[in-house]
Amino acid sequence: MKTTLSYIIVTCNRREPLLKTLRILHTTTPASVGKWETWVVDNGSTDGTVNAVGKEFPDVKIISRTTNEGVWARSYAFKPAHGEYVILLDDDSYPIQNTAKRSIDYLSFNRKCAAVVGQVVLPDGSLEACAYPTVMLSGAVCIRRSVLMEIGGFRPEFFRKAGEYDLSFRLWNAGYSIKRFEDIVYRHDKVATGRSAGFAHRMDLRNNLILVERYLPASLRKEFRADWRQRYAAVAKQAGHSNSAKLAMAEAMIWRVRERFSQFISRPRTLSSKTIETIFQLQQQAAAIKKWSVQNNLSKVAIADFGKNIYATYSGCKRAGLTLTSILDPHPAFTGLFYRNIPILDEISSLALQPEGIVISNINPAQVDAVESRIRKAFKCPVLRLWQPTCMDTQRKLAA
Repeated sequence: MKTTLSYIIVTCNRREPLLKTLRILHTTTPASVGKWETWVVDNGSTDGTVNAVGKEFPDVKIISRTTNEGVWARSYAFKPAHGEYVILLDDDSYPIQNTAKRSIDYLSFNRKCAAVVGQVVLPDGSLEACAYPTVMLSGAVCIRRSVLMEIGGFRPEFFRKAGEYDLSFRLWNAGYSIKRFEDIVYRHDKVATGRSAGFAHRMDLRNNLILVERYLPASLRKEFRADWRQRYAAVAKQAGHSNSAKLAMAEAMIWRVRERFSQFISRPRTLSSKTIETIFQLQQQAAAIKKWSVQNNLSKVAIADFGKNIYATYSGCKRAGLTLTSILDPHPAFTGLFYRNIPILDEISSLALQPEGIVISNINPAQVDAVESRIRKAFKCPVLRLWQPTCMDTQRKLAA
């Protein structure tokens, strides 16, 4: 019998969350026995994870590693997995309702789509997503396995953080697409662990800078390098991890040299202009900002907020001939900072500057609603939102 679906989970010393997830999958997976399977990649657990899984779920296939190799280790299961489609999960995340079936159905009829992602709901009802809606969340995504075999899996340098960006960039650059739908839903229990916060900040900054050096063309490299370095270093510093940020920047400098050297000995990995526009929306945002500013007769605007997408919005405002009064962001990490000589302020401090309009640069599907609500409560001026949700059911009706 042909296997349709393979769940792949990576774990390390999180026995109880993993067992809970496996129980949920065995209860809710909408496929007959033999049509689906589960692979667990164990990163050297010492809490009895392997024995516990083997005892309660003898059908689960386990790949045991001797040390913790990070989240990229889920790639060890890609080749031996039998499923035509793969759902990647964290050890405390799982699909609900008909997420698995609907994702597979969509991929089966849309052959150039490599992956389907959706909402990830946290225990408090808030959402989780990557900063760009065109990037998968690696613990809640359904992927065509043949594509993983074609372009490769996650890479070991991304032990934690940004590995999903690296893989997503390669998928888009290979001519595939990643689709996000708000009516495709996963749960993420976000079980607390003893992971090092300093290490997380270090990986966040370092790995995002690796992405800049590896994938962005020279015309954008300097801009995004400066933006992401300023943002992630500020967040690390505010959290008390300045030394982690310094180490991350030192490591990123080494990777910068490595990436430049690699271009002389291997095929360049720079994203195509089409992929750049799909992910970062430079032209799309510029056109939307220009149209909005003309319709509302605006000359002075503010941007909300100081996020990962800030450069596309900033450059779009400049191309529209707009004067930027401030960047609106209440995060304490950015208090007193400037972005390209523009003050970063909270909403109360910005009221005196009287922006004629506000552009919401944040396109993170998990955050943009809250940002828009916050801005509209504080200001009565025109507001431009640059990301809108899409539902699978709506898209199918339109196609029909």
